[in-house]
Amino acid sequence: MKQASYISFLFIVLLLTGCNPFDKKTEWDVTLKSIDKKPYGTYLAYQSLKYYFPNAQVSTLSKWFSYNNIDREVKYNYHGTTLLVLEGLTLNLTETEWEHILQFAHDGNEVVLFNAYMDHKILNSLNCYKKRQGMEEYPLSRFNTGEKNIGALSLKNIADNFGYNGHSLQSYFEPDTADGKDYSDTLSSLAHFGIDTEPDTLGYVRNKADIIRYAVGEGHITLHAAPLVLSNYFLLQPNNLHYLDGLWSTLPHDINYVYWHEYYKRSMPESGANILWRYPSTRYAVILAIIALLTYVLFESKRRQRIVPVIAPLQNSSVSFVETVGRLYYNKRDHNNLADKMISHFLEWVRTTYYMNTNQINETFVQQLAMKSGQPEDLVRTLVNMIHETRLRTTTGDEAYLYELYNTIQLFYKTKTDGPHGTERN
Repeated sequence: MKQASYISFLFIVLLLTGCNPFDKKTEWDVTLKSIDKKPYGTYLAYQSLKYYFPNAQVSTLSKWFSYNNIDREVKYNYHGTTLLVLEGLTLNLTETEWEHILQFAHDGNEVVLFNAYMDHKILNSLNCYKKRQGMEEYPLSRFNTGEKNIGALSLKNIADNFGYNGHSLQSYFEPDTADGKDYSDTLSSLAHFGIDTEPDTLGYVRNKADIIRYAVGEGHITLHAAPLVLSNYFLLQPNNLHYLDGLWSTLPHDINYVYWHEYYKRSMPESGANILWRYPSTRYAVILAIIALLTYVLFESKRRQRIVPVIAPLQNSSVSFVETVGRLYYNKRDHNNLADKMISHFLEWVRTTYYMNTNQINETFVQQLAMKSGQPEDLVRTLVNMIHETRLRTTTGDEAYLYELYNTIQLFYKTKTDGPHGTERN
């Protein structure tokens, strides 16, 4: 009763301080931050940890945390279990970091990964494949209403369905080399960790596995394909709190430490300046050196350098011309004509970038463009449907449709990837 009362209190706090779905000023961007009370923050999930694990000490790890340091900075339990929660949209690791995580689980601890994009090292070593990943940030529209996420989730041994009318929860796993590749070398190189390649399925999305758990030595690694189940908006929906109950109840009862690591989009740890910037002492030393250098350059340049005359930069007349023409079409409300121009520019970009024939825009074109660009096939098909609608004039070419077409094209440009297992480039 005490736990339920506290979580109900958290619900009221969220509704009053920034997660009210009826407030037009609510910010709907996906952040997954534990301090965020926005709809797609994780304030409620993080705050509830101490009530699901009342005997555990809950701590957060720095966003610069390296898993190479997991044996030095994360406490091992000799009279209990440590839980490490990794949550974000994109997780990339070095081979050494992944081996440290496997060793951490092998020693009898629990690791739970909530990710949209998972590093191929993780998937290869566990002999599984992730489908429909990367749609969590795709904006809601009439082509992506979010209704398919209502009642989409279920848990093993629980009869209820869970979901919401929001961003994608549709990613799932296909084990046993579903991508057609041979991972025998990877599996043999990690055989000393005792990974059980036959996972236990704990949850489903439309009858497809989205929560799978692997036994690793004396511990476990759990993969969850839908990180947005930790969002405030998901947990505020009726009955969805029981989803979190069911998920955490599958973990051991002797958890004494809980470590929460949020990173949103984690790229590969790099050497050089990034290593220096990661630690507070070296970071402050670098900042102090930069300030000293700038001060020296500033005063020395004033004493010795003559005044340099200001020369106005040459104007890019071609850019000004394009802006003027676009503004003219927009001001004249000639939205259909402007939409045609946007589509022609996009198709020209496809031809010059991917060397594709754009005379026939059909299903084959959709598959080829998705394969060459690394974009989700759903996004490519949505854009192609809008191109057909614009050309055939089967939709009202109003300002709202023009805005939606522009956003969809920009989303295609901004979210180019290196492939289904690649690192996202913004």
